[in-house]
Amino acid sequence: MDEQPQNVPLVERFHRAEHLARELSEHLQQSLLPRISALRHAAKVHDAAQVSDQEMHDHMSAFTESEAFASGIHEKLRAYLLSIEQETRRILNF
Repeated sequence: MDEQPQNVPLVERFHRAEHLARELSEHLQQSLLPRISALRHAAKVHDAAQVSDQEMHDHMSAFTESEAFASGIHEKLRAYLLSIEQETRRILNF
């Protein structure tokens, strides 16, 4: 899906935008939010014996990787949505 949205037929843009929205939603629910929760939980523990620096680093790395993936999906989705808006405005003469 690295193709430019403008080069894709309008109907296909809607399908791809829907797919990306679903993918983003699933990623947020199944990956990003649980990783944020795990990071917050680990950050609340003040005992270094319970949560090591390495564990904190691992939680933070997992979160930043997940956030970067979500940002990438969001950028693609936004590009498709803007392209859909522009094309429909052109068709409707707005």
